[in-house]
Amino acid sequence: MTLDFFEKFRQNLAAVPDQIAFELLSESGRETFTYRKVGEEIRSISRYLQSSGIGPDSTVGIIMENHPRWGIAFLAAQSAGAVLVPFDILHDTETLAGLVEHSECDFLICSAGKLQDVEEIQKPLKKDLPLLVVGEGGGEYPEWSRIVRESPAEDVPMPLVPRDLDDPNLIMYTSGTTGNPKGVVLSLRNVYRNVVEILRRVQVDDRDHILGVLPLYHILALMVNFILPLYCGARVTYLDAIDAQRILKAFREEGVTIFVVVPQFYYLVHRRILQEVSRQSRLQRFLFHRLLALSRFCNRRLNFNPGKFFFGKIHRQFGPRFRIFGVGGAPFDKEVGETFRDLGFTIVQAYGMTETAAVATMTSPGRNPIGSVGFPLTHVEIAISANGGEESGEVLIRGENIMQGYFKNPEATGETVDSEGWLHSGDLGYLSEGGALYITGRKKDVIVLSSGKNIYPEEIEQFYQKHCEFIKEICVVGIADIGSQGQERLHAVIVPDFELSKKEHVVNAGDMIRYHMESLSQKLPPHKRVRSFDIWQHPLPRTTTRKIRRFEIERMLKERRRSEPQEGPVEKAAEPRSPAEARVFEELRQIKKNAVIRPEKNLELDIGLDSLERVEFLANLQDIFQFEVTDEEASRLFTVENVTELLQEKLSEGAAEQPGSKKSWQEILNEELTDEERATARDRLRRRFLVEWLYVLAARVAWLFLKIVFRLKVEGRDNLPVELPFMICPNHVSFLDAPAVVTLLPSRILRRSYSLGYSEYFAKGLLGFLGRLIKVIPVDAERHLRKALRMAAEGLRRNRALIVFPEGERSIDGELKVFRKGAAILATQLGVPAVPVGISGAFEAWPRGSNRIRLRPITVRFGKPVRPEEGESIEEFNERLFDAVNELVDV
Repeated sequence: MTLDFFEKFRQNLAAVPDQIAFELLSESGRETFTYRKVGEEIRSISRYLQSSGIGPDSTVGIIMENHPRWGIAFLAAQSAGAVLVPFDILHDTETLAGLVEHSECDFLICSAGKLQDVEEIQKPLKKDLPLLVVGEGGGEYPEWSRIVRESPAEDVPMPLVPRDLDDPNLIMYTSGTTGNPKGVVLSLRNVYRNVVEILRRVQVDDRDHILGVLPLYHILALMVNFILPLYCGARVTYLDAIDAQRILKAFREEGVTIFVVVPQFYYLVHRRILQEVSRQSRLQRFLFHRLLALSRFCNRRLNFNPGKFFFGKIHRQFGPRFRIFGVGGAPFDKEVGETFRDLGFTIVQAYGMTETAAVATMTSPGRNPIGSVGFPLTHVEIAISANGGEESGEVLIRGENIMQGYFKNPEATGETVDSEGWLHSGDLGYLSEGGALYITGRKKDVIVLSSGKNIYPEEIEQFYQKHCEFIKEICVVGIADIGSQGQERLHAVIVPDFELSKKEHVVNAGDMIRYHMESLSQKLPPHKRVRSFDIWQHPLPRTTTRKIRRFEIERMLKERRRSEPQEGPVEKAAEPRSPAEARVFEELRQIKKNAVIRPEKNLELDIGLDSLERVEFLANLQDIFQFEVTDEEASRLFTVENVTELLQEKLSEGAAEQPGSKKSWQEILNEELTDEERATARDRLRRRFLVEWLYVLAARVAWLFLKIVFRLKVEGRDNLPVELPFMICPNHVSFLDAPAVVTLLPSRILRRSYSLGYSEYFAKGLLGFLGRLIKVIPVDAERHLRKALRMAAEGLRRNRALIVFPEGERSIDGELKVFRKGAAILATQLGVPAVPVGISGAFEAWPRGSNRIRLRPITVRFGKPVRPEEGESIEEFNERLFDAVNELVDV
């Protein structure tokens, strides 16, 4: 293999002139370029550039979207002897103007779609740069197509101006995660040596078809989606937009064989595969996971991968010719990599940066330790700097691919490349005994806690995001508490996946994420747990290569914290623009008296409605205007404006235009049950004497087990009322809570007890059958609060004992959580007492988020019944009940 790219291209041009080199798939259709057409356009444009004064001392900038002519412009300018500057089109015009001036461009090639931006860029420059416009609508500027059409150049050599391998070829501006972009100068040798060495690791030839979605103005895409395939005579298809469905369609219909992309794509596919598996039957899920485990065993122990045979349905989604996934640009989660491998896919991982011409290490199909970024390329050396005896240190790189320096920035060059030629990458990692490189984090991103522990935030971010599908983006930083003398804790900024929330009918994404974050944290060592988090509704600031601008997020958090104690400008509530909006504002103010109501405010994240307050708010509107909100409609209500639009829609469909009044809780509980609710009550609450006695017998056996294993003790059982109905209200810290309470109830109460259970668990299947026997009524209080309360009230009216956990969920730390007001509503409106119950020891025995059960003693204390007093509000009763339970827990 030769480092002379044009020599290799001429060979391909002679061998396969009519083979497709590039094509663009867009909504407007397909645009195709054969090797012959690519060669003709390179010759024409390079001669035009030369006639325009471009030569070895010139610099040509490219500002255009992904397109085959982007690459042709690159090669034409290189053929003319110029230095290329690919500009990131996602920069604003002010930044681009600064970069154009800094790079000393002599000429610009831009797309018609970017012409207006380029004209803005030109205004602050000291000179007008000549332009070549790609596409229709160039106006007064020379157009690419006309030049090619009017100036055929079959006799023009390639390259037009031969150059030395150590001459500068590219100035690539870095994305600037910590400051202003720096111009990386890469020589012809830097680039083409890497091309040759990559091809020694991965076999690519003229039978391959590569799918390209990454922008060509980034070094990784430029290498693998343009230079490398043209060197090999392969074919590349570009998509004009990154869309998962279009990507999968291209796989199936275009015969793609290789796809290289950043890790986020694989995380999305991994999540979707697991979501699809979760929707299958129990048998199908069991078979999938058993086959995956068998494939993992074969891969690890037998060096044989049966995944393609086991999971043919998944492979068919990627077409019959597909063979290699490539990943680079960011750390890749090991577990996701292993899953793809065990599914039968070949993943090649690479590591590098702009300063190393994209690649310094990579794996190969036959040598691929999952979790590693591979082995150094043949011409590359890797060393790890000493780091106080720790296994990880800064990764140092030396070889023919190392940049010539930062353009016009010798100080930064000296800080990055030392006198011995070692490039200090800023990444932390270690080398295995076999020479594979493992990356552990970024040196500048390491969070050093007061305990001296080093935290790599990307590792923490990957863990939480991988295990909670409702997290779309997450950034972990270290923040110091006020008055903590600089001691830091881990804090996360999270952007929820609102689209998934809408699809899954989860309207309180913040609550869902909080619950998952609390549970997941228990699986991490204490020093790696996120202790607090903010929910943001807008995307996290990122570089154009999709790397998080961590320093900017830290700055925003610090500014927000500094401004909190100060009295800044007070945000004013909006004036309602219609009677419907006025009523929405009014109902919100009654629930959240101090909230600033504006149409764009998020009901949960800005107004502060919890799940039950949200249900109450929507129910009030339905009472007043006499209309119904379906689950599907409710799942789309995120902002105040969304609610107003729905109300106006209902009014137009015939809802009551003269507002009525909302129902009291007394009226709601006295409403007649629907036919469905009546059938559920009949099924779940009717007496089954034989089953009840078997239930009592099973409870006594369970009591004996808990007595032996957990030394279960009981106090205050005499406080249980003699007469029914009443409620039993324990604190909730563990899966052991319900068994502990139930097994201690006297037979007369146990036989007449019932409870509410989450409908997703207790509506059908084995749990549905068991729930029917032990009188668990399936409800979803998050979306159907009124139905849940009516069903609970029905049981109390039938002289039953209701077992209910007022917290609504298990505590993550053993501390008593705020009580939801369902139990207080039932007590005050029906006049039934609530027996407070304090459970101690169950959290230590089996805490939430842990699969490990410890043999710790458990004590259950029954307190004196809390009876509603005349004129007492729901909130006042709820506070008394909370205090009573808290007193029993603290004993």
